[in-house]
Amino acid sequence: MKDLVHMSGAGNTFIVGSSSTKHTAEEIRQLIASNPRQDQLPVEGVLALRHTSSRSFVCDYYNPDGSQGMMCGNGARCIVRFATDNGVLASSPVIDFSLNEASYTASIDSGLVTISLPAPWSEREFKIGELDGVSEAVYYVDVNSDHVVIDGPIDASKAIVAALRHHAEFPRGTNVNMCSGLGSSSIVMATFERGVEAITGACGTGAVAAAIAGWRVYGGPDTVELEPPSKRLLSVTIHHLGSIITSIDLIGDAQYD
Repeated sequence: MKDLVHMSGAGNTFIVGSSSTKHTAEEIRQLIASNPRQDQLPVEGVLALRHTSSRSFVCDYYNPDGSQGMMCGNGARCIVRFATDNGVLASSPVIDFSLNEASYTASIDSGLVTISLPAPWSEREFKIGELDGVSEAVYYVDVNSDHVVIDGPIDASKAIVAALRHHAEFPRGTNVNMCSGLGSSSIVMATFERGVEAITGACGTGAVAAAIAGWRVYGGPDTVELEPPSKRLLSVTIHHLGSIITSIDLIGDAQYD
């Protein structure tokens, strides 16, 4: 990879650069090891810009362990800003892009980046006792990234976090979002991320999952503000026709670090 920079989306930290090819897991691990952040925070993902045209681009996202295939909302905002600084026209009302072979759209306004996601691929509510070995209610959302949402308190050492992260019900593994304020217009949350294996500064797709869980289970509002551990706020708006979600907007910052 070339043109490497450190970026963060709502406190979620990434290495971003350009690359003409895909990379192996070992190459990604070596890249992270050889490019530490000045503030000593861990790198929570890598984004590679592979192809651009005037109003679109193609990119790849990798977890720190080198795995890929999932959507990363905060990383998507960072690569959108990086791409617009490297030839994609931010003046276009809508920017089309592909991340890990899935298509999305984005826009930039006053320094904030909006990523528009399609409706979740799947959702499922597990009431207390319905999920083997778990004594809490759990809401599962797949937004091209697997997430479960539970009520707080926020504590990565809770037994339920490990139980859900590797639960047999979720064969790909799942991210675990611990939330307080579900169903309100303001949610405090933290995400134990698959592939990072720790709570990250923020998680964009986790914020989307939490907003959907609050909307579905508690009748929460269409637009929700979410506060991750970084304290850099995210906003999620659910667009729908009745109970059918049509699209979701994720809005937040994307900064060079």
